[in-house]
Amino acid sequence: MKQRLQDIIEGEVYTDPIRTGILSTDGSIFSVRPSTVVYPACVEDVIPTVRFAAANRISIHPRGAGSGLCGSSLGNGIVLDFSKYMNRLLHLDIENNWMECEPGYRGGELEAALKGTGLFFPPDPSSAEYATFGGMYGTNASGAHSVKYGNVSDYIIDADVVLSSGRLITLSECFNTPWENLPEYLQKIYTLFVRHQTEIEIAYPAIRCNTTGYNLRDMVKDGRLDLTRLFAGAEGTLGIVTRLKFRLIPRPLHDALIVAFFPDIITAARTVQQMLPLNPSGIEIMDKSLLNLARQQEPRLKEHIPDGIDNVLLIEFDSHTPEACASMAEQACRILTAGRYTETFHLAVTHQEKEKFWAVRKAAVPILYRLKGQKKILALIEDAAIPTDKLPEYFQGIYEILNRRQVSFVVYGHIAKGLLHTRPLLNLKDPDDIRVLKPVCDDVFKMIHALGGVISGEHGDGRLRSAYIQSQYPAIYPLFQEIRSILDPCGLLNPEILVSDNPHLMQQHLRYGTAYHAEDISPKHLLWPEGFIDAVEACHGCSRCTTVTTATRMCPVYKVTRDEAAAPKAKANVLRMLISGGIDSRSLYAAEFQQVMSLCIQCGSCHHECPSGVNIPKMAIEARSAYRQRYGTSFHDKLTVNAEFAGKTWPPVSRFITPLVERPVVKMLGEMLTGISSCYPLPLPADIPLHKRIPAAMGTGSPRILYFSGCYAAFFRPSIGEAVSSVLTSMKMTVLTPAQHCCGLPMMSKGMIPEARKKIKENFERWGKLLDSIDYLVVSCSSCGLMLLKEWQYLSDSVFIQNVQEKLIHVSHLINRYSQRLRTTNCEKHLFYHMPCHLRVQPDPDSSIQMLARLQGLHIDRPDTHCCGMAGTWGLSAKHSGLSLEIGSDLRQKLMRTSADTGITDCPTCALRMSRFSHIPIRNPVEMIAEYLD
Repeated sequence: MKQRLQDIIEGEVYTDPIRTGILSTDGSIFSVRPSTVVYPACVEDVIPTVRFAAANRISIHPRGAGSGLCGSSLGNGIVLDFSKYMNRLLHLDIENNWMECEPGYRGGELEAALKGTGLFFPPDPSSAEYATFGGMYGTNASGAHSVKYGNVSDYIIDADVVLSSGRLITLSECFNTPWENLPEYLQKIYTLFVRHQTEIEIAYPAIRCNTTGYNLRDMVKDGRLDLTRLFAGAEGTLGIVTRLKFRLIPRPLHDALIVAFFPDIITAARTVQQMLPLNPSGIEIMDKSLLNLARQQEPRLKEHIPDGIDNVLLIEFDSHTPEACASMAEQACRILTAGRYTETFHLAVTHQEKEKFWAVRKAAVPILYRLKGQKKILALIEDAAIPTDKLPEYFQGIYEILNRRQVSFVVYGHIAKGLLHTRPLLNLKDPDDIRVLKPVCDDVFKMIHALGGVISGEHGDGRLRSAYIQSQYPAIYPLFQEIRSILDPCGLLNPEILVSDNPHLMQQHLRYGTAYHAEDISPKHLLWPEGFIDAVEACHGCSRCTTVTTATRMCPVYKVTRDEAAAPKAKANVLRMLISGGIDSRSLYAAEFQQVMSLCIQCGSCHHECPSGVNIPKMAIEARSAYRQRYGTSFHDKLTVNAEFAGKTWPPVSRFITPLVERPVVKMLGEMLTGISSCYPLPLPADIPLHKRIPAAMGTGSPRILYFSGCYAAFFRPSIGEAVSSVLTSMKMTVLTPAQHCCGLPMMSKGMIPEARKKIKENFERWGKLLDSIDYLVVSCSSCGLMLLKEWQYLSDSVFIQNVQEKLIHVSHLINRYSQRLRTTNCEKHLFYHMPCHLRVQPDPDSSIQMLARLQGLHIDRPDTHCCGMAGTWGLSAKHSGLSLEIGSDLRQKLMRTSADTGITDCPTCALRMSRFSHIPIRNPVEMIAEYLD
């Protein structure tokens, strides 16, 4: 079947268990493995795929980023993933305020494209940075500001849709065609609406943010058929969207934020009623359960969350004029005071103040995903919306339902529109917790229905809530069925959701369930004090790791390839399949499995930025280590990890060999023999290494420093080591630079664990006994810093490792700590600074920028840049050369545009890449300080 389908489309087709398993989950609690994965390259791929599916009676499931919380993109047929190829911005018309895109285009990409235009796309779901427009339209998404700005369906202008018959329709053409000239099946929809218009109008609760079921309202306007709102929120059950056109609006230039704390939830709910006439852009609530968890898990939040409070409201106003914005905020403050709702509130005016309070909201929810233990925060009943005048009853009801069953939970969300995200903590491996799923949801639905609300307010229905749609709309549910049968008569499009008569749908196809069982892999090559199984299962599939803008640094490979296999969550998925029997245990050594793992380049960004803190790089190393143990290490890998050996053996022969290795023919031959790309001038060791340039001990002051230079400063760029020594001794410190060995990071990244452990042992023997006599262990290389700080503990839990972690500090951080001792002259330079991935994931990542800012007269450009693409020795490989350059293209473009006279970075391989991209000199930050010492 794979070959038959591949023969008729340009895109890619996969049926193997690894690829299908990767797309078996999304951001929900479900897991359904498709039979086939198709990455269509264009609409001409979608049409034959749909016809192929129809001919073979195979279901079809459209998919965007896979960030949905309801399981809407999962199914056992063909998954059509639009994120890899059909992800282009087709047209952006700034003058007429509209944009046109393919379904895989992401919200964050549009925001970047609109920067400086004064326009924005108002719907802002929390996943907007990485969510696709096809997915947002399919669920009719909204967000924190939808009380003022509405849902995605409020901005749709046009769309192209492929029906289950393979027919392509354009919604604007349907609207512009007199109904009597429409095809027969569309005439049926027109007639159905006209005949049942009164029933339709009264069937929907008076709630603006209703995404439950199909939206049949306003399908006929001025005698024309308008299907734009019908397909919005249909979750791919009526047709497959291949092109979208949306309206944009001017962005308000001014905003104000009121942070109000309340002693009880009912008072907060009543306060919201008083605020709504002021037309706030949004009101967010965080209740005591969320605040308490946030304070427990993140001590730094305590200073922003007063003791003794029950909940907090973040009340936001925006406007095109500062006067109107200030007026609304002042009225809100008067209401809080006059009504005695609370005396504890704050009007945040400056950008810094607003960021401080929004940081609490942004930090609190990710903290929930990092909670230890088997019980997890679940997106289960988190999308209910009720009339805002019923908020007190809702809070009383939800607290009663969950407390009665002794289920812990948190409440937060967009209270201004009556939408509360209520998330229980449950263990879906526990039969007792699984049994409580449906009774809790049943009780919540009954309460919401009685309050005149809806079960889904912004995330759609999917597998979670489809079972309640018939009860929500008993009068028009038959119309839903008829609409679906007209547009999808064979029931091929996402057949299990929306129009579903399965009352137990939410309990089926759980990612974890009563049948789930995991077995640890053995042997393991790294230390897993947190437990390998728990580490793998920590990924909840939110898809944040598929962000393609500079909003995150993760994942460099995914940003370029947009291949699901490159996403960090794919590694967690295949490892979970491995430990749970979803794939054979021998798959660990299969090429397809190791290919997925090889797409992790060990930048560490995903571990640092993942809401759940999933350590994907460590898992990838574990998988590589198993493969190395069985099949050995390639000559290329052995060669590229031996910078220390090269540094020690090269100087005596360099004057004879250097002219030879620079010849193009020798480079090409070298690439053939070694696999090292001929595209780069190889970094060659210096004639005189660092230990022959500086004494082992310098200075007599305090604190006492042990300088770990790393291979680069020791052998390739000793000027960095000289700069460290001169700067620190000028600051009256004692600097010890004992004999030392490679930190082991190159070996670690290749899965060469015994070799990496050997480096730890050798370093301990060389300088370990000095640790007790020093105050700080200093590094100037960001990668060495990461290895010593974090990754040595994966290899050993010795007292030596613990001492290293306690005393380790980056040189710029140390200089900042003792900045009163630093004396420099005026520096009239213009610098371009690139932050390495390995520094970004360590404490105080801005230390080098802060240090450089102490130079008077200096101008620093610090653009948001992606990964440089080198990833240590990974980018030196000929087979990675093209991808490596693509990853670094963002940095290259920004370097080419800069007017700076010097490039700055803390990473040796970043420096190598920057030198390739630019003719300006590239230096380490501490070299700049050394040059301008007074």
